[in-house]
Amino acid sequence: KIEVKKMQWTEEHESIRETVAKFIDNEINPYVDQWEEDGIFPAKEVFKKLGDLGMLGITKPIEFGGLGLDYSYGIVFAEEMGRIHCGGVSTGIGVQTDMATPAMAKFGSDELRNEFLVPAISGDAVFSIAVSEPQAGSDVAGIQTNAVKDGDDYIINGSKMWITNSPIADVFVVWAKNDEGIIRGFILEKGMEGLSTPKIEGKMSLRTSVTGEIVMDEVFVPDKNELPNVSGLK
Repeated sequence: KIEVKKMQWTEEHESIRETVAKFIDNEINPYVDQWEEDGIFPAKEVFKKLGDLGMLGITKPIEFGGLGLDYSYGIVFAEEMGRIHCGGVSTGIGVQTDMATPAMAKFGSDELRNEFLVPAISGDAVFSIAVSEPQAGSDVAGIQTNAVKDGDDYIINGSKMWITNSPIADVFVVWAKNDEGIIRGFILEKGMEGLSTPKIEGKMSLRTSVTGEIVMDEVFVPDKNELPNVSGLK
């Protein structure tokens, strides 16, 4: 028999709710119409302010700058994202907090977490996660991006499409198949040779969500930037 425990609403839940609501009302909603028209929002500025408030690492480990709270607090944050008067900004933020960083936070080495998770939580880096591909869409098993061993390190070739935050991101969590056909996560950084992130122009909706491609042409990735095999997917 599974015991179901009711969530207890605490003062800390309410504090997070009030903090996020105030931030959105003062720092986001007054500007969303202009951001929608521009087709971009100032993610680095917005993320840094959220990081200063501790809101980018609510469920992340304390030792890497997070608040170390359970996911009920993350849900409060997610609910308040619904206050934003457009979907694009919350999409960009959600990629940072709940798509690109959870696997690293839970399974990454301390070295990886110190180097990449800490700035993700503080808002000093914008993150993107790259799964979808031109030929495979979001069919993870069908991805063709490959990571070939080069000694202890890797050479990655392939392309990703419809990737949120990619044109403005500093760090990319890219999923690729290794020599054994196993899908693994690799952390790439802006400026790596052979890595480019062209923006997709002319979007008709979610215009503030900056979307683009990720093109990898013989990108060298050190072994330490490989995430542990937590899926075993082929």
